[in-house]
Formats: sequence, structure tokens, C-alpha cells
Amino acid sequence: MTTTSPRVLLVDDSPALSVLLTGLLAPRGVEVVTRTDGQGGIDAARNQSFDLVLLDLGLPGMDGFEVCRRLKADTALKNIPVIILTGRDDTADKVKAFEIGATDYVCKAGNHAEMLARILSTIREKKTQDKAAAATRRERERSQTELFRISKAVDSASDAICVVDSSSRAIYLNPAFTQLFGLTFEALESPGRQRSLFAKPGVWESICDACLGGFSWKGEVEMFDKEGRLAPILCRADAIQDDQQNLLGVVFIYTDITQRKRLERDLLHAANYDPLTGLANRRRFEENLRGAVRRARAGLPGYLLYLDLDKFKVINEALGHKAGDRLLIEVTSLLHEHVRGSEVISRLGADVFTMILDNPDEAEASQLSQRLLTVLGEYRFQADERVFITTGSIGMVHIDGSAAAEDLLARADSACHVAKSRGGNGLVVYHADNADMERLVRDAEWCVRASEAIAESRLELWLQPVVPLQPEQPAHFEVLVRLRETDGSVVSPYHFLPALERFGKMLDLDRYVLRHAVDLLSANPGMRLAVNLSAKSLNDATLPEAIARLLETAGVDAERLSFEITETDVIQNLAEARSLIGRIRDLGCAFALDDFGSGASSMMYLRNLPVDYLKIDGSFVKEIDADAVSRALVKSMAEVARILGKKTVAEHVSSEDVLRVVRELGIDYVQGWHVSEPGPPRCFHGRPMPDLVRAAAA
Repeated sequence: MTTTSPRVLLVDDSPALSVLLTGLLAPRGVEVVTRTDGQGGIDAARNQSFDLVLLDLGLPGMDGFEVCRRLKADTALKNIPVIILTGRDDTADKVKAFEIGATDYVCKAGNHAEMLARILSTIREKKTQDKAAAATRRERERSQTELFRISKAVDSASDAICVVDSSSRAIYLNPAFTQLFGLTFEALESPGRQRSLFAKPGVWESICDACLGGFSWKGEVEMFDKEGRLAPILCRADAIQDDQQNLLGVVFIYTDITQRKRLERDLLHAANYDPLTGLANRRRFEENLRGAVRRARAGLPGYLLYLDLDKFKVINEALGHKAGDRLLIEVTSLLHEHVRGSEVISRLGADVFTMILDNPDEAEASQLSQRLLTVLGEYRFQADERVFITTGSIGMVHIDGSAAAEDLLARADSACHVAKSRGGNGLVVYHADNADMERLVRDAEWCVRASEAIAESRLELWLQPVVPLQPEQPAHFEVLVRLRETDGSVVSPYHFLPALERFGKMLDLDRYVLRHAVDLLSANPGMRLAVNLSAKSLNDATLPEAIARLLETAGVDAERLSFEITETDVIQNLAEARSLIGRIRDLGCAFALDDFGSGASSMMYLRNLPVDYLKIDGSFVKEIDADAVSRALVKSMAEVARILGKKTVAEHVSSEDVLRVVRELGIDYVQGWHVSEPGPPRCFHGRPMPDLVRAAAA
């Protein structure tokens, strides 16, 4: 039996949301089909099969409420769950959405991980319902005639089967019946003898009345087995009629569902509890948190703690998932030792734990949080004769009844994010006016805007010349980025680069810039470009192959493309970074170490870094004409670079005096606004590079 992949219909006119949801759902095997208007969504739902509809309220033409109403009014579509996915966080809208049949209401601006979890949960529930409905449908399709014919060949059936005539006298029973209930055929010759098997005899009368009326009956009942013990039994009874609809008798089928009930209890436990730690899982946690919100509204407030382990990924990568699982089990034991039994501990994700504290004040909740941080800080995880220190970051939010459970979780997550951004091993209490929270929200907004710009190709490549002081040396441009807003305004990268880095989107930016840079090289045969790479790209083992494919497809020589990296990014994973740099240099591309001298250990790493250029940090260059210390430092950097056979680039050359000193120190290249301001590629079409070279070398 083949299982089709889940399919989701997104009815929303935001391309960015479509890209985001496809990126979240595709790796999980979920296909996303997008329509941008209400009628298009309805047509798609009628013509294709979907497991879920994600519906925006603010659609052009027909709004989301009307789309939902029409879907639910259509017999063929009414069972497809609908999640309202909108930016309107209005209580009246939520009430209206649920009244017309929506399954859930999710705010677009909320936590993406939470939105993903709720979408996947709804898909799983829909699949389960479909399977149950199919099973029920198949059971009903069994005709009474088929049951009668089957009764002749069921002596070996595992279900207990008994057929009675119109007077309720047994005319057939199989061995399984005697095995289950301990009654022989002779014992059942008395009409109604089966009645005594039912814990509630009234159920027997209900079954007989239904069947005597020519109907069927099905349900779970409690019956006495041959040992006199009550057992859960699935009872099915069907009237047997001739062609003239005259009642001939009734066939009873009894299935002992003791094992099934036990399995259901196990499945229910699995649906609500984490199998590794035994803690409540996300589904159970969300129920508990909604209960805490209700208690808070009744006058019993509390606090939500969101704990994220700081070094879990390191242990997982260094020792493997089995060691990571053992760490989670040991951390769970630590939490149980220091958290009161009345408080609910849950595991939300890989290394995320939550605790709901009933009715403490902020001081008490903070004390518990600090105690947990201390315990984690003192704990040592040992594996393979190695010892690891595992700390945690905690975000805390007050449960006062004013915010919904989903909002509380998002706020606690945000507070934890701030704690981790401060270096981890700390507590942050959520306050709406907190500067770090405001910065987090601002970065999140910039991340969305920049991601949309990448998706819509509104990130522009700007260039700044890197000019040789010796005319015989080749010149090139450093590639910079600017964001072009939909109103035409240009945004500096200082606004959106930190946001992309904070939310792990730098790889998307690097690949975007790389593609467009190669296109620019292809269109300008005499041009050389230097592209910046982030730490994410330095950990991407597929990057060399991607660069090779782009260059080959565009017909561009690798020596025309170089890359700039920072010491800080390289030393995060020095061995892998050196290997990747080597593979890219083997293609023919050069590397420059950017911001050289700004790190505390620049000289120590320089000998072992396979780079071709050193870009001396502008903080040393910009006042080199007036600061003797800066001049001495730059001179020493230049001398070391010459010994190692590397070219030097002076950044932030801001005046003629600075240029003069840089030239005297024997620097190879200069870059800065005094030489040339950055600008779009078109700005340099009418200003040949040789003119810049002659001006700088003069």
C-alpha cells in the first residue's frame, strides 16, 4: 500500500510567505501549492486533493472568511481542515473564524517553529481521521448477504461469532465464541441466554430492538468472559433478511479488544509524552499552558520558564546522537531534582525544556531559574573519557491571563533568544519595553524584509574598487550589497546584515551574491570581483562544487573571482575552514583575510591560513598619518605579509595624507572613499580602472 505525501494549499498573496512555508515544509515531505486569491483557492481545492488549507483573511476580491465558508459548505471539501494564517491578531476575527469552521488560527508574525508544529499536527490529525473514516466506510459497505455467506466459513475465525434466529435462539456459534465466553451451543439454546454476558443487560435489549427493526448495531461494551472477568468487547450485530425484507435472524460478532485498549493507552501516552525523557511533549505542554492561562484569569497567576541548553549541538556533533540522548536524560533527572512535583516540566524540542510554575512571585521564579542555571553550570557530562560543561539559557514570562498561550510561548522563546545572544548561561525576564527584546523584534522584521528582497531579487550588488599602488598589478572590485525597497529607496547593509546573521540566513545571502556576481563577471569580461563569505558558508561542504558549477555554466575564469573572509569566522571551525578554502583555491580563486589585525590572535593564525591577501583593518589605517602607533602596527603587518608572500590591502583610505603614508609603507592595494566611493556597477562603466590606478599610484 503506497502512502501519498501530504499536500497543503496556501491561499495567500504574499510570495515571501509561500517561500517561507515551502522552505519549512518541503524538507518534511509536505508539498505546498499556492494560490493568491480566494476563487483560485476554491478552484484548486475542487480540482486537486489536499490535506490542509492555509488561508489568509486579507485576500484580494473574496476575503478569507468567505473562502472558508464556501469550502465548508461544499460536501466534497468540508472535511479538509482550514488554518487561518493571518497577520490580524483580532479576537473577533478568531471567534468568527472558528464559528465558520476553521480548525486553527495562527498569526504570521508569531514563532515560525510554533507555526510549523501546528501545521504538521493538523496534517497528522487529518491523516488519522481519513484512515478512521475509510475503515468505517469499508465496514458499512459489507452487506448483510455477505455476512450470512461468511458465517458458513468462519469456524476458524478469531472473532467470536454467534447467529440467532428471529426468536433469539442460537442457531450457530464458532469455537472462538466458546473460547471467549465459555458457553457451548447447548447453553445458548435458551432464548436470550446471551443477555447475561452483558455487564449492562439494557444494552442487549437495545441491540435486539435495533436488529428486529432491520438495522445494524455496533459499539463497545463490557462483557463477562469465561473466567467471569469484565472485558472490553467490540460488538457488531446485523439483521439477516430475505429478499422481501423479512427478518431471518441476527449475526453477532464479538471482538476482544483488551489488547487494543492497552495499545490505545500506550498511543495516548506516546501522543502526550516524550519517549526519550518521559516528559510532557509539545502537545501536552500546550494543553497545560492553556490551563495555566485559565487559572491565571481566575486569579492564580504563574510563570513560564523556557530553558535551552547552550552546548547541546557541540556534544551531538562531537559524540553522536546516542550521547546527546543520554545528556537529555541526565538533564531531565537534574530538573526533576530541583523542580517541585506540582510544576509541569515539558520537552519541546531537541534541547528545549519548559516549566510552568503555579503562583510564585517573580523573585521566587527567578530564584528557581538561577538555581537551575547553577546546577547545570556545575554539572559535567562525561563520555568517551571526555568531559563537557553544559550550561543553559532561560527565558521567563509572567502568566497573568492577559495573553494567549501561543503568545506566552513566543515571548518566552524571545527572552531565551536574548539570553543566548548575551553569551548563554543566563536568565532574561520578558518585558515588552526591554531594549534587547525591541532589538530582537527589529532584527526579526529586518530578516523578513531582507528575505523577501532576496526572493524578489531586490538585493543589489554595489562595487568598490580595490586599487593597486603598482600599475602592473591587477585591480578588482569588492562586492557590497544594498537593499532596494519597493518604494525605490536604498537601505544600507548595516540594517539587515546583523538580522540575517542572527536568524541563520547568511547562507541564503552568500549564495544570492555569488550567483549575481558570476553573472556580472560573465557580462563584463575584463572585470575581477571579490565576494565576502560568512561563517555559514565556511561550514558548507557543498560550496566548492557550487562555485565550480556557476563558473563553468557562465564560462568565467576562476582567477577573476576571489573571496574575502574574516578571522573571526575562520577560527570558529579552523580545520574545516582551511580545508574548504583549499578546495576553492584549487579551482583558481584567491582569498583575502578581511579586517586583519582586529582579532586578538591574528598573527598566531596567519601562518596557517591559506590566504593570498591581507586586508588591514580600517581602524589602523584611517588615522595612520597622525597616529604613530597605528603607523608602526601597519608597518609590522606589511612586513610580516611580505615575508609570508601575501599581498596587503589598506582599507578606509580616507584622505590624501593617509594614502601618502600607506604608499610609503609599501602597501600593495588601497580601498576607501578617498580612492572611490562604492556604487552600482553602472557607475564604473564611464570611469576606467586605469584612471583610478594612476591616481592612487601618483
